Amino acid sequence: MNAFTVVATIWGIVAVAFIIVMVYRASLANHETDQLFLNDVGTVSSTHQENDEIVRRLNSLAPVCKSLGGVTVLLTLAVAGMWVSSILPK
Repeated sequence: MNAFTVVATIWGIVAVAFIIVMVYRASLANHETDQLFLNDVGTVSSTHQENDEIVRRLNSLAPVCKSLGGVTVLLTLAVAGMWVSSILPK
């Protein structure tokens, strides 16, 4: 296996992981409600608790999305650069 094959395989794995994380994030965001809860401080509804849990998950998923997206972009540039350098005359 040459270096191009290895980098392209790693890029494929990271890209698929990025797509899976983005689909999961979209699924979570779909269940998030755009409501303003005006309850008393002592009483918290189950809808409010569920929404807070979804927001907490989305906030914890944000760094993963950013890092996987950045790695995917860098590997895309690496694969494109290796491909261009392989087709150029030497």
